[in-house]
Amino acid sequence: MKYKGLISRSAIAVSLCSSMPVLAQDAPLQTAAAEPGQTIIVTGTRRTDRTVAESPTPIDVYSGVELQKQGTADMNQVIQNLVPSFSVARYAIGDGSSFVRPPNLRGLAPDQTLVMINGKRMHRSALVQIGANAQSAGAHSADLAQVPAIAVRAVEVLRDGASAQYGSDAIAGVINMTLRDDTDGISGYARYGQFYRGDGEDYQLALNGGFKLGDSGFINISGEYVNAAKTSRGVTRAGAHLLAQEQPTIGVPALAQRYGNPAMESYRFFVNGGFDLGDDSSVYFFGNYGHSFQEESFNYRQSVNTSGVDIEGNSFGKNGIFNDYFTDFDNTLPGIQTGAAGGNVYAPNDYEVTTRDYTQVATCSDPLVQNWSCVYPGGFTPIFFGKIDDISGTVGYKGKLGFGLNYDISGSYGQSTLRYTMNGTMNPSLGITSPNEFYLGKLEQRETLINADFSYPWEVGFASPVTIAFGGQYFRESYELGLGDAASYAIGQYTGNLVFHQDGTPVLNADGSQLSVTLPVGANGFPGYGPAIAGESSRNSKGLYIDIEGDVTEQLSFGIAGRYEHLSDFGNSTTGKFSARYAVVPDIVALRGTVATGFRAPTPGQVNSSSIATGFNPGNPNAIESMTLPVTSPVAAFLGATPLKPEESVSFSLGSVFTPAPGFTLSIDYYNIKVKDRIGTSGTFEITNDQRPTLQSLGLANYATVNEVQFLTNAFDTRTQGVDVVGSYRFATDTMGSFSTTLAFNYNKTKVIARDPDIVSDVRVAQLEKTLPKTRVILTENWNSGPFSVLARMNWYGKYTQTDDGPVSQTFGSEFVFDFESSYEVNDNFTLSVGVQNLFSNYPDKYSNTKGTLGPVYGSTGGRFTGDIYPDVSPFGFNGGFWYGKVGFKF
Repeated sequence: MKYKGLISRSAIAVSLCSSMPVLAQDAPLQTAAAEPGQTIIVTGTRRTDRTVAESPTPIDVYSGVELQKQGTADMNQVIQNLVPSFSVARYAIGDGSSFVRPPNLRGLAPDQTLVMINGKRMHRSALVQIGANAQSAGAHSADLAQVPAIAVRAVEVLRDGASAQYGSDAIAGVINMTLRDDTDGISGYARYGQFYRGDGEDYQLALNGGFKLGDSGFINISGEYVNAAKTSRGVTRAGAHLLAQEQPTIGVPALAQRYGNPAMESYRFFVNGGFDLGDDSSVYFFGNYGHSFQEESFNYRQSVNTSGVDIEGNSFGKNGIFNDYFTDFDNTLPGIQTGAAGGNVYAPNDYEVTTRDYTQVATCSDPLVQNWSCVYPGGFTPIFFGKIDDISGTVGYKGKLGFGLNYDISGSYGQSTLRYTMNGTMNPSLGITSPNEFYLGKLEQRETLINADFSYPWEVGFASPVTIAFGGQYFRESYELGLGDAASYAIGQYTGNLVFHQDGTPVLNADGSQLSVTLPVGANGFPGYGPAIAGESSRNSKGLYIDIEGDVTEQLSFGIAGRYEHLSDFGNSTTGKFSARYAVVPDIVALRGTVATGFRAPTPGQVNSSSIATGFNPGNPNAIESMTLPVTSPVAAFLGATPLKPEESVSFSLGSVFTPAPGFTLSIDYYNIKVKDRIGTSGTFEITNDQRPTLQSLGLANYATVNEVQFLTNAFDTRTQGVDVVGSYRFATDTMGSFSTTLAFNYNKTKVIARDPDIVSDVRVAQLEKTLPKTRVILTENWNSGPFSVLARMNWYGKYTQTDDGPVSQTFGSEFVFDFESSYEVNDNFTLSVGVQNLFSNYPDKYSNTKGTLGPVYGSTGGRFTGDIYPDVSPFGFNGGFWYGKVGFKF
C-alpha cells in the first residue's frame, strides 16, 4: 500500500456537487456593526432578549466577518487571535496531537470546555490527547478545526462554568458556533500565503451559498478546501551532521528530521437549513462532513557510530535498532531459521561484541549475523500520516404552543474517525524482511444525542416574565480502537534472545554480561493497535435540568439552574448554578456574579486509551519507548493506577460592567475554579530490568524493550483563578470613517493544591502550573471608510516555562506579535485583501545551553540533539511571519 500523495485536487469539485444534506435553530442575527454590549446572545441563557452587557455571566460574541478577516483556516487559531484566555500550541512531533490540536480555555483541559453548534453539543474527536502539554494530556475533546469560518455566522464564548445548564464538560466555559442562515446568493474567498522563510505555502478556497426553498424554507451550504505545505524550523541532528561528513556516500539525509507544521490537505462542508411549517412551528437540520490528510516527521534513527568527534569533542552512537541480530535458532543448520521471541540464538564462534566495528554499514549477505543498516545505511526517519473523517447531522422540530410553551425536540449523531499509517520504517523484531509501510489502526468516536427542551415565560409581577426552562437529554457514546496490520504490532522472533556462540559459550558484552537481542516490537515509531488493546467500549447517560431566570426589578436579575444526570458507568451526579446581576447605576454600571458546581465523567476513550510511541532524550541515540496504558491494564495497576472517577468542580466569579457612553463597554471579571480529581496523565515511570519479569508475567508484549510507562489518573486537584478585562469602543466620524477598538486582557494562574506524589511528580506539577503564559493582552483596531478597511491586531504573550524530566527547565520571555490586514472593495462583487500574521516575524527564545536548562545545544548545528531550536509549546508558534493575499467575491 502506498501513502505518497495527499488528497486529489479534483475531490473538492466532486464533493461540492454532492454535499451531504446534514443541518439550525434560529438565533438573532449577528452583524459586525452591532454596538458593543448590545448583541443578543443565545448562550448561557434561555431568554430571547438578553444582550452581552445584560448577561450575568461574562460572554464574548464575534461575528463571522471577524472570523474571516484572518490569514488562517484553523478555527483554533482564529479563536486564539480573538480571546486572550484561549490558547493552542502547534506540536511539531506530537503524534496525533499534531493532527488534532488541543486548545485550553482559562488554562483548563480542552475537554473542560463544551463546544456546541447551533446550541447542540458537538461530538468529540476520535483522539485522546497523549502527546500534548500537561494541561491537555489525557483530554478528550471536540476538534474545532473541523468548522470552517465561512460556515459561521457568530461565535459566542461563555467564560463561565455551565454544567448545570448544558451538562458534562462545561467547567471552563462554552463555545457556541451559530451557522449561517442567509439566503442572498453565493459568496466566498480565495487565499494564498506563505511564511517569510518561503515555505508553508497555504491555499484556501472557501464558498458559501444560501438559497430559499420554496416560500417557507432555506438552505445554506458552506465548503472549504485547504492545502498547506509543511514547514521546517529545526536543523539536522548533530549526529547525522557528523556522520554525513564522515561517510558522505551512505545516504544520510541532509535534514535528518523536520520540526515544523505538518503538511495538510482538507475539505470540509457544513449545511444548515429549515422549513417554517406555520402555526409557530418549524423543522431544522444541520450537519457537516470533513476530511483531512496530514503528514509529520518522526525522529531520525542513526545507523552507525561516528568514528570521530565534532567541534566540541562529541561523538554520536547508533540507534539500538542497528545492533546485530542473529538468525540461527537451532544451532544445526546455517542460514536464516524460524524461531520465536525469547529463544536462544547462536553466533559464529569468532563473533565478539567488543571487536565488532559498528562504524561500518553492514551488508545483507551474512546468513547468520544481520543488521538493519544494510536496509537503511544512512539511517531513517519514519513518516507518520493521519487521516481524519468527521461527520455529523442534527434534525429537530420546534415551535410554540398556544398557551406560550416553547418546545425544541432534536436528535443528533456525530462520528470522528482517525486512521494512522506510517512509512519509511520497519518492525525491527521481524528482521530485514519486514514491511516498511504500515496501516496502524484507527480511533473512532461515535455519539448519539436526543434532546427535549421546553421554556415558558411566566408572569409573576416582576419587571420581566420569569423564564422557566426545563428538559431532558439522552446521550450515548462509544469509542473504538481498530486493529492495524498484523505486521504493525507483531512480536517478531528477533527480540528477547540470549546469544551464544555455536560452541555453546555465551557471547559477552564489554561489562561481562551476556549479550541479548532486544529489537523493538511493532512498527518503529508508533506500533499498531493489536488484539491486546483493540476493541470497543460505550456508555449512555440520561439527564434532566431546570433553568429559571428573570428580572426581579429593573435593576436586579437572577438565574438559578440545576441538573441531574445518571451515567451507566459512573452513577448519578447533581450540579447547580446561581447567577445574579445588579445595575448599580442603570444603563451605566452593573455588578454580576455566579456560583456553580460542575461535573465531568471520564469518557470511554479515556478509560480505555492506549498507545506506544518513541522519543529521544538529549544525548541518547536510543529511542525511548513510552507506553500510555489504560487504567484497567494489570501493568498500570502494578505501577499504582486506580480506576478513573469523575472530575468535580466548584467555581465562582464576580465582575462589573460599565457602559458610560454610547459605543463603549468595559467588563472586569474575577474567576476562581477548583477542580477535584482532575484527569490527566501521570508522571512517567521508568522501567527497571528487575521489573521486566513481572511485566512479562502480566502479559505485556514489549516487556523487554519498554522504557517508560504512564497512565491516566485522578491523582491531583487544581485551583485556577484569574481576571478577564474586555473593553470595546466604536465610533463613527463624518470624514475619517468608523473606528472599532477592542482591548482584552487575561491573567490566569493554575495551582496544584493536592496530589499523590507517587503518581504526580514535581516535574508534572511544574508543567501544569507554568507551561502556559499567565498573562495575555489583545489590542484590535478596525477602521472602515468607503471601500477601504484596515484591521490591526497586537497580541502580547507573557513568559512561560517548559519543564522536562531531570528536572530541567527553561523560562521563555514575553513576546509581541502583530497582525495586519488591508482590504479594498473593488465593486459590489469583489474585494481584494492583503495581510500578514506576525508582521515582524518574532520567534520564541531559542533553547539555551545554560546548566539546568533544556540543552545541550550543539555548536556544530545550533540545535539540540534532536535538531529542534524553538519550543513547540510556544503559545504563538515557531514559524515566524506569514503573508497572504485574498480575493473575496459575492454574487
